[in-house]
Amino acid sequence: MRVLWVPTMMMVALLAACGGGSSSRLSASGYRAHLETVAHQSDQAQHAVERGFHATSVPRLVKVLTAFQAAEKRIGDEVAALKSPTNAEAANAELAKGQQDTAAELQGIIPRVEKMSSTQAAIAYLSKTPTTKGGREVDAALAKLKKLGYIKNTS
Repeated sequence: MRVLWVPTMMMVALLAACGGGSSSRLSASGYRAHLETVAHQSDQAQHAVERGFHATSVPRLVKVLTAFQAAEKRIGDEVAALKSPTNAEAANAELAKGQQDTAAELQGIIPRVEKMSSTQAAIAYLSKTPTTKGGREVDAALAKLKKLGYIKNTS
């Protein structure tokens, strides 16, 4: 009887540590781990779009921006689906909204870039575009999450 009890208790402990069980809310450490994954995905998307600023054609730049827009939407949806700890709910919602708003704003920018006559004109236009609402929301959410101790850096 004892042999069956040990694996069962190990499974219960594992589920509790991973945020499983009856509560679907993530533990603080589980939430931190998810945010690290999201940060890595966001960094990859950001680096790809930065490399896109070296594009030699407008279609290539549009392709990079479109991929970035899709990544921002996907990441925003992923963050929105997280069951963050209670004290991080507002910041998590703001982070998700910021990512999704950035994606929506890019949807409006990409058609303008497509009409540009050169990559230089497109990059100049993008450089003059002010900080987006989504960008401000993401920055504010990251500052809150840092203050709460869920992330170490905001950049």
